[in-house]
Amino acid sequence: MVVPHASLTEETTEAEALGMLEQINAGGAGGGLANRMGIVFTGIGYDWMSATVPVEGNTQPMGLFHGGGHVVLAESLASMHSFLTSGGKNVVGVDLNATHLRAMRGELVTGRAEVLHRGRTLMSHEVRMTDEEGRLLSIVRITNMILASRA
Repeated sequence: MVVPHASLTEETTEAEALGMLEQINAGGAGGGLANRMGIVFTGIGYDWMSATVPVEGNTQPMGLFHGGGHVVLAESLASMHSFLTSGGKNVVGVDLNATHLRAMRGELVTGRAEVLHRGRTLMSHEVRMTDEEGRLLSIVRITNMILASRA
């Protein structure tokens, strides 16, 4: 697990945010499943985080990007963002809802998590997955509980 050098705050500079991204993408910090799927975190800000995942190797029997892949991408984004903005406290998902809107056969899915609610113990994100042309594939809403313990 990544232990951030600093919390992601409204005052985090672009250079600090890029350093966090490098740290997250190095050495399996995203977790075993995210690493096996090929998730790469691509952008970060106080109220958002983005990542990509390849379609190849993450398909269901009909050759489409697996619906569970959307959920793994969304949970990886929302959980990592909650972790970083909480200063490295443990987070656990307590609610998740996914709506799949379009099938995906392309090469790369992009997810962008945006904060819907930021409380002391609960943080909710909406994650939108799109294809290479920017078409909406799915929407996942996820709420994480921020625990008092540190990772």
